[in-house]
Amino acid sequence: MQPIPQHKNFRRGAILLKRLAQLGGALDLPEKVTFASNRPVLMAANHRSLLDLAIAMAMVDRFGLSARFLVRADLMESGPGATFLHGIGCIPADKDTREAAEATAVETLLAGQLVGVMPEGRLVKPEEWVDGVGPARPGVSRIACAADAVVLPIAFKNTEKVWPRGSAPKVALPRPKVCVRTGELIVFDSDDHAANADTVMAAIAALIAEM
Repeated sequence: MQPIPQHKNFRRGAILLKRLAQLGGALDLPEKVTFASNRPVLMAANHRSLLDLAIAMAMVDRFGLSARFLVRADLMESGPGATFLHGIGCIPADKDTREAAEATAVETLLAGQLVGVMPEGRLVKPEEWVDGVGPARPGVSRIACAADAVVLPIAFKNTEKVWPRGSAPKVALPRPKVCVRTGELIVFDSDDHAANADTVMAAIAALIAEM
């Protein structure tokens, strides 16, 4: 995998966010992740909490890598948080910028760099989960197919216990165990984007069930 242009900022940011995340949760990150050596890799994870980005960055940084993540465009509009997200290479995405965001993601993948998306496209309420995940939007498939990329499914568990949806981060003892697991690389064999997105979420749900 090639480093993103913001590699140094990304890795500094990952270290900082990991330390902050550890105040609220005991992190259980994968010891090994298998990336394809001859094709672009698009990471796809479930989305339970605003903490998810920090945890994903910590996982990527653990292997000396960096990645560009698609995040809500409004979070990148102004203020210190927006400056930070731009500085680590995040890609703003919403319904108005979808095509541009996906094009940037494809370009990044074709350059040999990692890209991360959360196919649900929003923070999913626990009461809306089915097998631990919400419904996916088809962008994950559009990006992967356009870049001829494989998809690495990533499952988060308990991030919402540290930073619940609609609330401030929590610090409690004992700290909840925040788990991350990765699955087998997914290769799409059709351009049925809705079906492909469902396949990704099913793989993530299976990882959650194993935790």
